[in-house]
Amino acid sequence: MPLKNCFLAFFILIVSCAILGSCTSRSDGQLRTLLQKGVGHGYPGIAMLIQEGNGKIHSSAVGYSDLEHHTPLRVEDAFHMASINKTFTAVAILRLIDEGKLSLNDTLKDRLGAAASRIPYADRITISQLLDHSSGIYPTNNDMDYLTTIIGPKADPARVWKPEELVALANKNRSKPAGLPGEGHFYSDTNYILLGMIVERTTGRSYKEYVRKTVIEPLGMRSTYFYSDYMGKNAHPPVVPVQGYLLSTKDLRAVIEPNAMFRPVPGDYGKDVQLLNTTLAAERTDAAGGLVTTLPELLKFASALFRGKLLSPQSQKFMMSAVEGMEVQPLEKKRIWALQAIHKPYGVLLYKEGDGPGGVNTLMAYRPATDEIFLGFTNSFGYFNEVDFMMDDVIGKFVLNN
Repeated sequence: MPLKNCFLAFFILIVSCAILGSCTSRSDGQLRTLLQKGVGHGYPGIAMLIQEGNGKIHSSAVGYSDLEHHTPLRVEDAFHMASINKTFTAVAILRLIDEGKLSLNDTLKDRLGAAASRIPYADRITISQLLDHSSGIYPTNNDMDYLTTIIGPKADPARVWKPEELVALANKNRSKPAGLPGEGHFYSDTNYILLGMIVERTTGRSYKEYVRKTVIEPLGMRSTYFYSDYMGKNAHPPVVPVQGYLLSTKDLRAVIEPNAMFRPVPGDYGKDVQLLNTTLAAERTDAAGGLVTTLPELLKFASALFRGKLLSPQSQKFMMSAVEGMEVQPLEKKRIWALQAIHKPYGVLLYKEGDGPGGVNTLMAYRPATDEIFLGFTNSFGYFNEVDFMMDDVIGKFVLNN
């Protein structure tokens, strides 16, 4: 082939890859092979996006975004990010601290007054302790009165719990705290619901408006939105999330019986096991778990967050503090602070994971030693090994082979 024609063919190939995103590298093929094992485990679909420190991106998706209609899952598909949402709230709070409008040492009583007066130890619990889950506050996300309206007998896909209603579940005359302030890390959505209330009290704006205007829009995340803004039959969100599925086992049903509105997907999933479409059980708690995004858009946030472009050096140090000293900790040692950290055979990961009865497991991870970012999600809940699979069977093997 003449040199001119070779150049023309190469140019057409490059343009086609850019437009269609259809060109797959050897590493992307390897990633796809690793992800395919997740489908073998029973996940309806799984997608991941990896960015190397030099900016090179690898991505792949396997399985289905909609099992009933056999719609293939794509890397660009939207999904509920679940508790990754909490990092947006943490950034909002830390930016207000950077602006001198808040302090890590401010207490709940200082900032919310009567609105938090029934929370045990409200005069001692600090913003710092809310951020890193060391407040000891009762976890309303596990409360049966809440869960029964999300996935259980009283499930109501149209209901949005107000922050004040959720906080009331942690009142001292109703629920015991998980621990004392500053004496352990006890994961609780209540911490971040309260932080969302502090954002509103401090700025005079709604939590969602503040996060949209100061984080989401400046990062150009045009397809990222709060699910609670687009609920109902006549809603038209920027992008529609994938369908979510819950593995309904005998053990799960012993804790809570899923509502009959969540229809089973035909198939053999084992004795006394069904796979239910629980898309409408997606959580909508806004400050703790209400955002919808895509992997390419989440990369914009993750890159800015992990690479220090959103916060002051002091606030960035607080946000990243979970990794300090982790390299000398035993393998599989975990921390759950403002972000999470774990020591893996391939190094220390700083991360945030999420899951929910709406049928989702999510991961946003960073390997500080190599400046690599790892993002992924499955549209399944109930296997209780989805995040471990992404960390060990996908990230671990991908890293060791590249």
